[in-house]
Amino acid sequence: MTQSTRTVALEPFRTACHRGTQWLLALCNSDGSIGPIGQRLAYYRVPWALQLVGETAAAAGCLDWIDRHMIDADGEFRGVTPRALFDQRYGSYPLACLVTGAHLVGRSDLVRRCTPRLLSWQDAVGGGFYGRRCDIDPQGEQELFPTCQGGMSLLAIGHIDEAIRAGTWVERLWQQQPDVDQRLFQITRGTGELVTDFPPAEAALYVTEKSDPWQHHFNGGIAAALLAGLFLATGEEHWLQSAHNYQAFSMTTDACQFRSMQTCKSGWGAGLLWVATGTPVYRDWTYRMGHWFVEHQFEDGHWENTKFWTPQPSREDNLEITAEFVMHLGHILQFLEAREDSP
Repeated sequence: MTQSTRTVALEPFRTACHRGTQWLLALCNSDGSIGPIGQRLAYYRVPWALQLVGETAAAAGCLDWIDRHMIDADGEFRGVTPRALFDQRYGSYPLACLVTGAHLVGRSDLVRRCTPRLLSWQDAVGGGFYGRRCDIDPQGEQELFPTCQGGMSLLAIGHIDEAIRAGTWVERLWQQQPDVDQRLFQITRGTGELVTDFPPAEAALYVTEKSDPWQHHFNGGIAAALLAGLFLATGEEHWLQSAHNYQAFSMTTDACQFRSMQTCKSGWGAGLLWVATGTPVYRDWTYRMGHWFVEHQFEDGHWENTKFWTPQPSREDNLEITAEFVMHLGHILQFLEAREDSP
């Protein structure tokens, strides 16, 4: 693919990314906050997304507001906006995303103040990230995608040892899988025991089934993204093999996954593997995911979550997912422009 051909091929992604960015910018308030702030924490990824696409002033303004109103004395992402879901599960996730955004904007002071709190969510021995503060004990649950995001954020800010511990937890999780051709169990307890016994009504929180559209199909992709990042940072081949394994789980999941917005992180893993290896199958999957984002964007530039999970999305819901999808498209553009295609 020539440079001019690639430019044309990427144009739909740039257009969608721009439209999503404009939708986000329209929600900026005069005090630097963005969108509704009173109901639940939904804007945690906005600084990351906006800085990635070059909207530095808006990203910095949002961070300034967050610093004043949403970072407590412990460095936790807590303040005037209720944490809602993040006090029930995935507790470290918004803080990890915020740390990445602050790092990209150059707010080293915010990174410095928040990093100890982010590290407090991690099992210092096993490397996994706990889901709730009350889980931080020997029997507490540790979960795949918060561990991956925490690990990637720590890698970005130079905490290599802690990122490696997170990656090691992800590798161990794979090694314990009893039936990975069909499903991926995604939680361990503090002792490292894979959780395979849970209430049926909570199954989607504990296992990703390849044959069911309404699953957390992001798990394979985000795991591959962390592991590919660790390979790029260390050059150690075992990270690359583990990334291949998780991305293969994502890419061999039944086509029903594309009915769910939860497949979004698959492009992240594939894109980083394309950068790391130059293997065309990862380039092609990254393009496929880019087109998937374009196809699901609404006319005014926003995205909405899967109706199964969010049948009547609020403005906060749309803000949360649009910021994430702008980020994903921004990274997809980076990945596809970072490596030349083979002649």
